[in-house]
Amino acid sequence: MDIEDKIKKQDRFFLYILPAFFIGLSAYVFIMLEFDSLSLIMVVPFLLMAISFHFKHKANISFKKIQSNGEGDYDKCIALAHSKGWEILATEKKQKIVAHTSGTWRSWGELIIINFFENCLLVNSRPSPFKKASIVTWGKNRINFRAVEAAVKSG
Repeated sequence: MDIEDKIKKQDRFFLYILPAFFIGLSAYVFIMLEFDSLSLIMVVPFLLMAISFHFKHKANISFKKIQSNGEGDYDKCIALAHSKGWEILATEKKQKIVAHTSGTWRSWGELIIINFFENCLLVNSRPSPFKKASIVTWGKNRINFRAVEAAVKSG
């Protein structure tokens, strides 16, 4: 299975399957408790979980833009990946870097995708689909994004 297929499989799980499970669970509880006030109290947390899983993962898969002058950004990002100990999974010269971080106490690991354009970079850091499934990384995505931003803006 190639990298893109693995990523898309986990995206479908967190965007659609898990929220659908919680919606179905809430409908089941609502029907089994015969539509009374207790059933509403039981259903609300399941619906909130469904909504939060969907929107949190949608935020995880969005790319953030970094303005740059375009000169040497690829080499700076490769150097950053090596200095941080990121495993480079795939690379297209001057177009794209896909890297994987190791696990820490904050997360199981993150997948970092950097797309290069003439005057900007699109960066995504998200929970890794190659490790245990997770929806949060306790700030590691922001740390990775800021590291890429600092590397590009330096020098």
